[in-house]
Amino acid sequence: MDFKTASAHGQTFRFCDSGEGPPVVLIHGFPDTPMGWEDARVALNAAGFRTIVPYLRGYHPETILAGRSYGGEEIGQDAIRLLDALGLERAVLVGHDWGASVVYRAGAIAPERVRAICPVAIPHLRLLERSLALVWGGRHFITLRLPSGPWLARRRDFAYLDVLMRRWAPTWSGSAREATLTDVKRAFADPRVLEGAISYYRDVSAGDGLGRISVPGLVVGGTTDIVPPELFARSSEFFDAPCEVLIAEGAGHWPHSERPYPLQASLLALLYTLPG
Repeated sequence: MDFKTASAHGQTFRFCDSGEGPPVVLIHGFPDTPMGWEDARVALNAAGFRTIVPYLRGYHPETILAGRSYGGEEIGQDAIRLLDALGLERAVLVGHDWGASVVYRAGAIAPERVRAICPVAIPHLRLLERSLALVWGGRHFITLRLPSGPWLARRRDFAYLDVLMRRWAPTWSGSAREATLTDVKRAFADPRVLEGAISYYRDVSAGDGLGRISVPGLVVGGTTDIVPPELFARSSEFFDAPCEVLIAEGAGHWPHSERPYPLQASLLALLYTLPG
């Protein structure tokens, strides 16, 4: 990927911009980097769409801005600020993990700027109610918020990231998984970036204040993730616009990498049905 830099509202973005056609923004999550969207980027470019693939704020040194939190409202505004930085009036927003939280929030904050959203691996945030299963499966939220979080993440060459990947995507193996792990370790080797990534967990506001979504959606989940598949299926209840749900059989927390073709096909089907 070739990366560029642009700024708006005092915020700097680092992103890959490729292809021609209606814009689609692909936002990565944790633990990941923009490179996790490479297959989707290539497929969308070939299908006639422009893709913008940014680093989440905090995941690249140039994007770190003192004084801004990583709460729900702020991360949702990041997507809109990115559109402003690129001079784009509207775009489709696709996001994985924390990127999914970003696109849910952006779709609620500024629906006039968002043609559609595709959250991946995260159901509508208001469905993430506390239960023993979710608290146990998502115990990294507690672990990473502790003062020892950065130490735990980096010890033994970031072995904790491999533990999380095995827990969240137990059947995922092969070159894509190893590349994802290598890329994120490289990014987190910078202490500023690791601190930025962990700040999302310290400032988390879950589904607080998030209302109904008025733009079209495609919600994607897997059957082996820590999040029960039925929560993804229920996400359409929170949309006032058409919303499709894709449950990728056998996929864990990285459906776009574990089962890329069903996601790409469903995303293209959504894109082709959107009005100009």
